[in-house]
Amino acid sequence: MATMAAKMVSAYFETRETPLQAVTESGDVLTCGWDFQGGSIRLFFFFDDDAHVHTQGVQFAKIPESAYDKMYKLMNDLNAKYKLAKFVFDAERGDIKVEDDAVVSLDTCGEEMFEIMIRIVKIVEDAFPTIQRAIWA
Repeated sequence: MATMAAKMVSAYFETRETPLQAVTESGDVLTCGWDFQGGSIRLFFFFDDDAHVHTQGVQFAKIPESAYDKMYKLMNDLNAKYKLAKFVFDAERGDIKVEDDAVVSLDTCGEEMFEIMIRIVKIVEDAFPTIQRAIWA
């Protein structure tokens, strides 16, 4: 059974013409895609209960094995620059993900999660050229 927050966030995103799809049968994990200048990102929202939401953005940067050694310094640099999101390099999958954890209010969770999604997309869009330079330099 989806949490009330997941249901409310999904309904709010519909009003913003950004439909979310349920990933799990319970409806506690939702996803959507978003385009930004230079690429796209897939966002996942994990609802632990009606107050805690973990957001992950993935599939925006595929890292070739030849660039793996550069990624750890890059993650440190990005995490120092962007305080509201955490970048993580996943060497097993060869990609970078961006994460955010939030405590939301049931009364405003739709607006809050939409704002978090936009913030993550903007951060990734801003960081994307730096990521690409690190990969191909």
